[in-house]
Amino acid sequence: MDLIDNLQPRGGNEAVSVNRPGLNTDIHLTNHGSSWLWAVFSIFATLAVVHAFVFSFTSSRTHRLKKILFIVPLFTNAIMAYCYFTYAANLGWTSTRVEFNHVSTNRLLGVRQVFYVKYIGWFLAWPFVLFAIEVATHTLESTNLADGGETVTGILSLLSGLIVKTFATEIYVLGLLIGILIPSSYRWGYFTFAVSAQLFAMSLILVSMFSAAKSVHTNKAAIIFIAFQLLVWILYPICWGLSEGGNRIQPDSEAVFYGILDLITFSFVPIILTWINASGVDEDFFHKVMHLNLRRNSRHEKPVEETPRHSGDTAVPLSNSDRPEVEDNVGQTFDRPMEEERV
Repeated sequence: MDLIDNLQPRGGNEAVSVNRPGLNTDIHLTNHGSSWLWAVFSIFATLAVVHAFVFSFTSSRTHRLKKILFIVPLFTNAIMAYCYFTYAANLGWTSTRVEFNHVSTNRLLGVRQVFYVKYIGWFLAWPFVLFAIEVATHTLESTNLADGGETVTGILSLLSGLIVKTFATEIYVLGLLIGILIPSSYRWGYFTFAVSAQLFAMSLILVSMFSAAKSVHTNKAAIIFIAFQLLVWILYPICWGLSEGGNRIQPDSEAVFYGILDLITFSFVPIILTWINASGVDEDFFHKVMHLNLRRNSRHEKPVEETPRHSGDTAVPLSNSDRPEVEDNVGQTFDRPMEEERV
């Protein structure tokens, strides 16, 4: 019985006790926040394992495009599972002096624990989310297969739009990351840069949404989920301003806020969009394009013209009107007589 009593206090979440925050950090994560983060990690990890099986058992021969699409939920959930394991274990953080003392402790140090690990997760996971959004708003079925130039233009438009949106989103993530490391009011300058890049990326997504909504080939349910994702995305700078930026809420509340937003952004929405995209994908699209190009090339090939033949081996003499005109040395032309072949 004494042995059980001695073992009982060791049960439960000990992450904060094992990985203690520094002595000079008084505003930090507690066991309550860590327990919530372990729950979020479990969701991400479970969905990552599920989609790992889905990806593994999807045939590369008959469903190669679907298999490519299933990479999105696999990678987003796996990346965020690694991130939240570190977050819940009270690792991947640093401390910075707060600008405002809205949240304080009896130690009155004014030093807050900030987790840079989630920004690493965002930086790696956002491109996959944007890829799912880009595929949902650019349907290849609406491309005119008879026009090879239009097909190439449509694919290049998808890739260029994805690159620009990804670049803007990464600037947004880096701006917020740099902002949490600066103790002075200059952090709000980087916050402004981040929000500007975010609004630019959101405007590009809105333009793609409105264009896709006019197409009969676009799944309208995907447009609704993308609009919902944009509303959720707006809440990220608000959470940043209340937690790491303005020190208005505790790190535990920050963990709950970010955990809900990340589950929606990097798990639920990518999974839904991926399955919508996979349900409407045309596996034979690129095969049709290649087959059409081969037919077009064969049709443009000119047949070799045969030289007209006459009876015997006698060449037909040219008439005077058919004789080529040749210039002499002084620029005058004369008819060159054509010798007839003898039989």
